Amino acid sequence: MWTYLAILFSFLLLTSVFGRRAFLYWKKKKSPQEPVKKVEKEDDDFAEKAIKLSRSESEEIEELTKKAESALKVGKEEDAIKYFVQALAINELHAETLHKLAMLYMKKEMFSAAAALFKSLGEITGEAVHYSHRGLALYQQNLFEEAKVAYQKAVDLDPSRPQRFVSLAQVYRSLGHLSNAVVALNKAVEMEQDNLDFLFLLIDLQAELGNHNEALEIVGKILELEPGNKEAKGYIKTLKAARKEAQDAKK
Repeated sequence: MWTYLAILFSFLLLTSVFGRRAFLYWKKKKSPQEPVKKVEKEDDDFAEKAIKLSRSESEEIEELTKKAESALKVGKEEDAIKYFVQALAINELHAETLHKLAMLYMKKEMFSAAAALFKSLGEITGEAVHYSHRGLALYQQNLFEEAKVAYQKAVDLDPSRPQRFVSLAQVYRSLGHLSNAVVALNKAVEMEQDNLDFLFLLIDLQAELGNHNEALEIVGKILELEPGNKEAKGYIKTLKAARKEAQDAKK
C-alpha cells in the first residue's frame, strides 16, 4: 500500500509541474503581443522543444523505459510504474512514456491517475485518442460531466470513429440526457448501419424516452438484417405492451 502511495505522490508531483509549464505556455501563446506566425511554430514544436534534454538525459530516459518494458514482460507492474515515473521526472512531456504509464494505470484500474495523464497527452499531442481514453477513465469513476467533455473533444477532433459517438451516448444516458444520447448514437448508426449492437442500444434509448413506435421501427430494421434474430423478436412484444400501457395512462 505504501508503495502505491509513494508512486501516486510522485505522479501527482510530476503532473503539477507539467500543468504549470503547460499553463505558462498557453498563456504565452494567447498573448496579443506574440506574432501569429511565431505562435504557430511554437505550437507545432511544443512537445519536442518545451524541454531541451542533454544526450545523457535522453539516454537515461531510454534506459528507464526499457527497464519498465522488461518489468512488464515478467509481470512486475509496480517496478514498471517506478521506472516510468523516473523517466517522466527527467522529461514530463515524453509522450510515449506518458502513454505507456497511462495505459498501465488503466489496466490496474487506477483511473484517476490515468485520466490525469491522458489529459496531459491530449494537451501535448492534440490527438483524439487521448481524449477518448480520458473519457473512459473518467466514466469509470462516475465523473460523467467530465467524461462528456472529454468524449466531445474526441469526436470534435476526429468524428470518423463510430465507437466514440457510442461512448458519448452512454455518458449522456448516465447523465439522464436521453435526447442527446440518441443524437450522438444516431451519428454512429449512420456510419455503421448494420451494427446490431448500436441498433439495440438505440432501441433501449427510444424506449426509455417513451418513443415506442420509433423503437419498433428499429426492431424492423434489425429483422431486415437478420430475419431470425430472437432478441429483436422478443422486443416486439415488450415494446407493444409498453406502448399500450402508455396509451392507457393518457386516457
